[in-house]
Amino acid sequence: MIGKLIKNDLKAGARQMANIYLAAAIACVAMLASAFVQSGFLRFLCSAALIIIAGIAVIITFVSVVGGANKTLFGRQGYLTQTLPVRTNSLIFSKWFTSSIWVLISYALVVFVTVAVFLYWTAEDQGGAEIYEMVYGFLQGLLGLGEQTVYRNYLIIQSIIGLFNACIIVMFIIFAITLSNIRPFHKLGSIGTILYIAATLGIVQGAAWGLEKLCDISLIIRESGMTMTVSQSAVEAAINEGSMTIGFTGVYFKVLVTAFIYILTVYLTEKKVNLK
Repeated sequence: MIGKLIKNDLKAGARQMANIYLAAAIACVAMLASAFVQSGFLRFLCSAALIIIAGIAVIITFVSVVGGANKTLFGRQGYLTQTLPVRTNSLIFSKWFTSSIWVLISYALVVFVTVAVFLYWTAEDQGGAEIYEMVYGFLQGLLGLGEQTVYRNYLIIQSIIGLFNACIIVMFIIFAITLSNIRPFHKLGSIGTILYIAATLGIVQGAAWGLEKLCDISLIIRESGMTMTVSQSAVEAAINEGSMTIGFTGVYFKVLVTAFIYILTVYLTEKKVNLK
C-alpha cells in the first residue's frame, strides 16, 4: 500500500509542477537557439529567463509541499486520506518522501541551470571565463578560499549537505502544517503555519550552532585528501594552510531531531488533529 501512496503522491506533484518544468525546457531551448544569433542582449535575456524560472521552480515546489500536504492530510481530502487502510506513519512518510523528491528535482534543476549557463557563456564568449576567474580570485581573497581542487570538493560536499537539509526542511514543514491543525495552534491559520515553520527551523538551527560551538566534528579538505577531526587547533591550522573545513555536528544533530519530529508528527496526526 505504501508503494501506491508514493505513486499517487508523485503523480499529484507532477501535475502541479508540469508547467514550470515545461517553461524551463522552453527557456533552455531558447538559450541554445540564441547561440546562432549575433545578439548579446538576446543571449543574456534567455540565460536570465532560465535562471529566474529555475528559482521560481524551487519556490513553487515548497509552496506545493505546504499546500499539498495540508489539503490531502487535513483539508477536505483529509477525511478520505485518514480513512485509508494504511498506518499514519505510512501517510506521513509518503508525503515526506515524495515532497523531498520534488524538492531535490528543483534543487537539481538550479544546479543544472547554473552549470549550463556557465558553460554556455564560457564556450561562446571567452570573456565569460575571464569573468569567472576574476570572481573566483575576488572570493579567494575575501573569503580565503583554497585551491580550485579543494574548492571543487568543498562545493560538492556542501551541495550534498544542501540536498540533505532540503529533505529535513520538508519534514519540518509537514510538522508545522500538522501543528497548525491542532487546537489552539490552528487559530492563526496560514500565518500560523509560516510562523511554526520559521520557529522550528530557527530553534533547530540555533541548537545546532550551539552544539558546534561546544564540540564540532569537522571535515578538513586538503589537496592531498580529506580527514575528520574534533580538534579546533587542527581546524585552524588547516585554514591557515589554505585548506577548507566543513562542520558536521549540526548535520548529525539534525538527523536525530528529524527522526524525533517525524515520530511526533505521526502521534499528533493520530491523536490531536482536527480535520476541517
